[in-house]
Amino acid sequence: MEKKNILEERLSLGLVIKRVTGWVMDMLRAWKLIFIGTFIIGGLFFAYQMLKKTNYTAQTTFVLESDAAGGLGGQLSSLASLTGVNLGALGEGSGVFQIDNIIELYRSYRMMKKTLLTEVDLSEGKERLITRYGRENKLADKWEGLGIDFEVPETNMMVRHDSVLKEVVEDILEKNLAVDKPNRKLTILSVSYTSKDEPFAKAFNETLVQHVNSFYLETKTRKTGENIRVLTFQTDSVKQVLDSTLLELARYEEQNSNLNPLRSSNRVPIQKLQIGVQAAGAVYQEMVKNLEIAKITHRNNQPLIQVIDRPVYPLKDDKMKWYKALVFGLILGGVLMVLGLTLRDIYKSALAELE
Repeated sequence: MEKKNILEERLSLGLVIKRVTGWVMDMLRAWKLIFIGTFIIGGLFFAYQMLKKTNYTAQTTFVLESDAAGGLGGQLSSLASLTGVNLGALGEGSGVFQIDNIIELYRSYRMMKKTLLTEVDLSEGKERLITRYGRENKLADKWEGLGIDFEVPETNMMVRHDSVLKEVVEDILEKNLAVDKPNRKLTILSVSYTSKDEPFAKAFNETLVQHVNSFYLETKTRKTGENIRVLTFQTDSVKQVLDSTLLELARYEEQNSNLNPLRSSNRVPIQKLQIGVQAAGAVYQEMVKNLEIAKITHRNNQPLIQVIDRPVYPLKDDKMKWYKALVFGLILGGVLMVLGLTLRDIYKSALAELE
């Protein structure tokens, strides 16, 4: 039994060696065909790489400060209790703009539309990005035939303008724009735009980042900014009351400088004014304290957006160097020719066995 197994193993190994040897001999006999095919395929690949339109990628990466709860919330709440202003949540982190939400903000129609309708000064003068996009993508004539001109004021734009904008935005989101976190554990965000038009790619990327980050900063600090506005108004109002009371007290003392100190009732008006000054002064002092704390919180609540890399010329492109395209094309051609001839031999062997 053991001798039979050994014999079968030798026969199997011998068959494999025979087939491999036969395959090598077949490849050697077809070296001219492989040589010619390799150069043809390699030449076609090389020509394609040299003649195809280059895609340029403009990329911006930046760090977003993580939301963190501040320690000023309780302090502000206790200080603001005298004024009736809700400052308790000023120092608390908000979950509205986590980084995943910011990614969706970059892909939102509102931000994309605002970017496309922004005027930039490119090689052909100042124009809106949507106009440049239409010209570079051979859409300008079609839009003109439909009576669509994006260089008109936004107030004059109609429904058909929005329809075209929505189509363009969908196309850009599908083919050109990429917004992602390179590392899910970090707060680094990457925004990339790819286009065959190098100046347009750079301008679109920079404009989109500017609009989204400005909107993010404005929205993130809107609540604290509104509280500062209310506190400033109330502080000014209390200051006016204090000034008015001080002035009234000074006038009363000037007009009644010779009051009889033995008549206590004559001192009541001036005592009331002094109490008013003390009360207004105490409230004004607390209001100023609250206002300064609110300003500090407002500054602390402003998120840090630190740009790491900006798009600079020349932009990153997908065009291979000529020598890389030549070498890769030849290797690809050789592999494809050998694979094709191998499949042909297998097919012939299968037919022969059937016969």
